[in-house]
Amino acid sequence: MPTGIYIAGLGQSTTKESVEKYAARYIKELEYSTSGINYYTKVEKIYYNEDLSSLAVRIFQHPKEQPKSQKDTLLYSFYDFEYNELLNQKFQNKNLLFKNIALLLLVVRKFPRIIVSLFKKTTYTKGGQTFYMFLMFLIMSLSVLLIFPSLLQFIDGKNLTFIKEHLSDWQIDILRFLKNFSKITLPITSLAIIFIPESNTLLTKVAAEFTTIDNYIQYGEQSQIIQGNFDALVEYIVENEENPNIHLHTYSFGSIIALDALFPIGTEPCNNVLNNIKLLITVGAPYEFIDSYYPNFYSERTDNMSQQIEWINVYSTLDAFASNFRKDNKAGKAQFGIKGKKEVPINLNYEIARKEKCNVFSFLTLKHITMHKSYWDDSKSGQSCTRLIFKKMKELNYFSIKT
Repeated sequence: MPTGIYIAGLGQSTTKESVEKYAARYIKELEYSTSGINYYTKVEKIYYNEDLSSLAVRIFQHPKEQPKSQKDTLLYSFYDFEYNELLNQKFQNKNLLFKNIALLLLVVRKFPRIIVSLFKKTTYTKGGQTFYMFLMFLIMSLSVLLIFPSLLQFIDGKNLTFIKEHLSDWQIDILRFLKNFSKITLPITSLAIIFIPESNTLLTKVAAEFTTIDNYIQYGEQSQIIQGNFDALVEYIVENEENPNIHLHTYSFGSIIALDALFPIGTEPCNNVLNNIKLLITVGAPYEFIDSYYPNFYSERTDNMSQQIEWINVYSTLDAFASNFRKDNKAGKAQFGIKGKKEVPINLNYEIARKEKCNVFSFLTLKHITMHKSYWDDSKSGQSCTRLIFKKMKELNYFSIKT
């Protein structure tokens, strides 16, 4: 029985998304492909390891002329795999200052690599846009820190006289400088808050997302427990689904979680993964983005799954994060896969805007960054890249319609 594991993106990428909505898009494609058949879902919350849960969404078909007493046919099951809370829990209860400093330190630490990527020829062809993005993050994080010198405006002459008795001359000079400097920084910061109404909220989300990604990639933070939970979910599916043929449906950073499970560092995938996962689907996979800024992340990966799975990759050439696994930013067949591995994805190009419409204004307003959310609409009834995936899955006999 074909069974999918849905692994969503992280932070901003998961806004208003769910496994139920993802399954609903497949039902819509089924309805467009057939006539005389009704499709519906049944949703069940299952526990696969102590307090770890997943939503199981099963797609059934019921021919309109079939008696209601006759049992409906199960076509496909989706399970969602949640990892967001594990990655974000370190930052959820931290204040804005902590998150801001974390983002600032991350940008400063990666900036030399960002500069190098502008001039070093790699397969990642969107370094200019991401450089501008990181520059904006640097300005955003600095703007919050620049608020604090404004607090020195409360220091009047009497207070300064009192402070002189407890500080040395050079410390007094620093206070005077910061007080004068705050006269410039406070208006600038105020303007930023006025013209970017949700700047604090945006900064909080950005800080949490990028710092957690950095910690996962750079230090392996939470990676072992996440991969352990993934193995537990696969084990549950193997034990509870009839002859499961498992497909991984992944979006954005979820594709990195999946690649870690299929091609782990210094070890082999568990037997349930080796024997039962047959298909990997990546949408907007940031493989080349990560490989450019973390060049050792995909090194020393085991290769057992290369001959076990097929790989469908959906990308947009306008998406600053999506990988087309080519040496240029053009639509076409993939030219390589994971570093040093034999597996090369089947590329599916999905665009909702013409490339010539993206100009200097689009660059400055980070349109290439926001295009990362363009693979489907918030509504489950809108058009999406699901049609391309569904068609390719049928072509490869991974999704069959029973009549």
